[in-house]
Amino acid sequence: MDTPLLYFFVGFAACLLGTIPFGPINLTVVKTTVDHDARRGTEIAIAGSLIEILEALIAIWFGMVISSFLESNLAIKLGIGLLFVILAVVVVTRESKPAMVDKPSGQESFFKKGLLIAALNPQAVPFWIFALAAISQYFEFEYMGITLAAFLAGVFLGKMTALYGFVLASTYLKTHLQESSTLINKVLASVLLFIGVTQIWNALVQ
Repeated sequence: MDTPLLYFFVGFAACLLGTIPFGPINLTVVKTTVDHDARRGTEIAIAGSLIEILEALIAIWFGMVISSFLESNLAIKLGIGLLFVILAVVVVTRESKPAMVDKPSGQESFFKKGLLIAALNPQAVPFWIFALAAISQYFEFEYMGITLAAFLAGVFLGKMTALYGFVLASTYLKTHLQESSTLINKVLASVLLFIGVTQIWNALVQ
């Protein structure tokens, strides 16, 4: 009989491995930590982890229905693509102002920023659809009640562990603050632009 611990471990491992490759939320965590501090980078990480739970739930509840809808809806695909292109332009043109100390007033909401970046990631739900299909090859999971809660807890902690690892790694970059900030801006903008252009291209050629 499947135990909640197994569901937790599978959710944790799948999300941890899926988060390690560079993507928009990873690079946003790195950029925020370099430009500001670990606390604000952690806010982005928490927001991204919470959105990951929602995206996993969408994949569980709706599965290929959602995937097919996104693939067939040209307006949504173009809209998501354009949003990522706009984000890329904003990131690359915005002047970086790394801060070694906190500014108590007039600061933006990094948690909300993390929610936005994570929610706009078009790869997340398809990733979970693929991951759940792969998991089903080895486990006959039924996501309900305590087992669903355990799986989602694993998803959250897997995402949070990976993203917090990026927060810790980014502390090294702060030793070369301005140079690292500029580099991270360019890398993040490149990733966002690639996702946006790819999304638009796929929408137009299909």
